Amino acid sequence: MRNKEIELKFGLLGQPQDLEQVMSTFGKVTHVQTDNLNNVYYDTQDNLLFKAGIGIRIRRGSTKCEQTLKLRGENLGGVHARGEYNLPCDPAQKVPDLHKFPQQVFPESFTLSEVQSLLKPVCEINFARHSFELQALDCVFEVAYDHGQIQVEGQESLPINELEIELIETSRQESEITLIFTTLISALAEHDLPLVLEPFSKMHRATLLRNNNRNHIEFAHKSELESFSSYILKLIKSFEDLYGLFILRHDPLVFGCVIATLHTLVKSLEILNSSGIAAFSEGEREPYNYKDNLKVIISVLRSFMSMAKKFESTVLYSSLYNNQDTLRHVTEDLRELEQQFKIYVIPLKLKVLLGMLIS
Repeated sequence: MRNKEIELKFGLLGQPQDLEQVMSTFGKVTHVQTDNLNNVYYDTQDNLLFKAGIGIRIRRGSTKCEQTLKLRGENLGGVHARGEYNLPCDPAQKVPDLHKFPQQVFPESFTLSEVQSLLKPVCEINFARHSFELQALDCVFEVAYDHGQIQVEGQESLPINELEIELIETSRQESEITLIFTTLISALAEHDLPLVLEPFSKMHRATLLRNNNRNHIEFAHKSELESFSSYILKLIKSFEDLYGLFILRHDPLVFGCVIATLHTLVKSLEILNSSGIAAFSEGEREPYNYKDNLKVIISVLRSFMSMAKKFESTVLYSSLYNNQDTLRHVTEDLRELEQQFKIYVIPLKLKVLLGMLIS
């Protein structure tokens, strides 16, 4: 879709088996290819671009080289949506040319020539991409399995192992996109692919590693939101961001916030389940009975929270004694637990459900 990237993004535990065969069960697979991609990201010393919600890179593959600008967008339940501009460039080019991008995407406070002069490489992200096109649901998607490393100076490299499903073309209305992706997620869950949440982009993870700090998380405040539904959506977003930050940083304070946010989310869903608020599917006159589905979601989240909470003391003590090996093992165990409960399915299903509620 022109100048806009809309994609599903999930982490993977291990290598997906028979990915093309799985995808061919609900669509037509074409244009299978594999490429090794070198991605160098750029910013100023004081992260002017990142602070403005802008990511800049040069990507070199076997057949083309391009410079890309991405804008900070929205992500929830694995669906990432943001502005994106791609331009061909010379493989020998050392630094992206900011002047070639639409000028309106930069903040008015930017002196573009000054920012251009301050650009420098800040990280390198290299991965093998196995990709193909999928025609399904009146849409064309690019499905990509990426496996490689994020490399930041002064930090251990961070592995990349993720699945991306980008919407390329569609005859559907924009309002239907969430439902399209929900259908895809349900199909993936039926085939037991080892998927987990991945709330942050590759560049976002690299920046957090580079700066060695906690990310800014916006918590939900009922008084600032329009409805109970928007409050629950904000809780889901807070959970995903906090969870992604813990997976990256292994911070015990962040882990405590993950558990607390999950607890509040479960309680809020229990209140919703007992509230009697009606929900309607688009175009339907009879109310949609969502309570059975909601009870299942509540049960899964409560069980995941209860089991994840058992890691809390180990995370704290391991952090205090700087036992990085134990922290890595705990994170791996938590990820396996997350995959077992198929937590990645829940955020987007809740978003669809909350969108049907009568405010």
